[in-house]
Amino acid sequence: MRLIPFMICLLLWCQPVFAAVDLGVRGKDPVRLEDVYHRDGIPFVAIDDVLPAVGLSGYWDDIKHIYRIRTSRGWAEISPASGYLKLGGVFYPIKDKPRFIDGRLRVTDSFVQNQLAQLAGRSIYFRNLDPQVNSQPQPDEGSIDRLFSFLLRRKPENNGPLIRAVAVDPGHGGLDTGVLGQSGVKEKQLNLEIARKIAKQIKMKLGIPVYLSRDGDYDLSMKQRLEAASRDDVDVWVLVHAEASFSPSVFGANLFIRPGQSADQTAEDAPQQPGHSLMLADEIALALRQRGVRVNGIYPSSRLSLGQGELPTVLLEVGYLSHSEERQQLQDAEYQNQISEAVYDGIRQYATLVKEQENETKQ
Repeated sequence: MRLIPFMICLLLWCQPVFAAVDLGVRGKDPVRLEDVYHRDGIPFVAIDDVLPAVGLSGYWDDIKHIYRIRTSRGWAEISPASGYLKLGGVFYPIKDKPRFIDGRLRVTDSFVQNQLAQLAGRSIYFRNLDPQVNSQPQPDEGSIDRLFSFLLRRKPENNGPLIRAVAVDPGHGGLDTGVLGQSGVKEKQLNLEIARKIAKQIKMKLGIPVYLSRDGDYDLSMKQRLEAASRDDVDVWVLVHAEASFSPSVFGANLFIRPGQSADQTAEDAPQQPGHSLMLADEIALALRQRGVRVNGIYPSSRLSLGQGELPTVLLEVGYLSHSEERQQLQDAEYQNQISEAVYDGIRQYATLVKEQENETKQ
């Protein structure tokens, strides 16, 4: 008899965790979905339940083993075997793969609020109604946070050159291909080609070390990706990416910095203060425009890859692989050289401005 309570608890523990969510588009009352499962703290909802709630439709293709979603831009495709959404010949990375759970194909809140919202052309409201289940992964308190803390404590050297070394991070790598464009172009390879050219420009013209987070096509953990920026002599960190949009007409470069960046800072802590990321981004953007590269703007972003420290940091999205002309440009070696020269010019001009600020403060 003593085994009965134990067996009941065991059976309950083995049952899938499910809850409910409210979901809807702006301007309409939300729909409550109760067929919601959680895996590793992430809510999964059935795609067949989600689509009608956001004004879309779709079906499972038994022959190709893909789910097809009808959109105003054509058919979008997802599959539990793939970490990408395919639309118009372009593959867009998905944060969490769709899964078959309890006989139904399910997607996450991230997919609904990001990719699906873009397909629907409207923002989507998604609220997890189960307070007992945390849908957001808890931050890692391990080595990554310690490395972030290290960057946060960094202070400039009072002696020697202002820019002692630069870290460059070519995004993605290995199994993580990033965006896959038409004609088979892979973001990971494009990022590496441009990062290598940036490194060459800096080494040739400034004669200082440049540390690449990767120099080949292989996977990196977040800790490994941050190691290049954590070196004692690194004073500038540039991250290189490309992107894609569901609208084929969108093109141009975008620059991202940590949120809360401001140019209204004193020079006392230069260059390791938040405002210097904005200064660096301004100079890179200006240099890109001077070489005929369209720059849409500089935006604050809380992306994990930007870290939480005060090291002057810019994430450069060089262009859109979903735009046919820009995709061809980005694969051209001469155009890549223009981008790399602009990044070099931006870093050099940033260093000059900070030096001028320091001299004015001393006078």
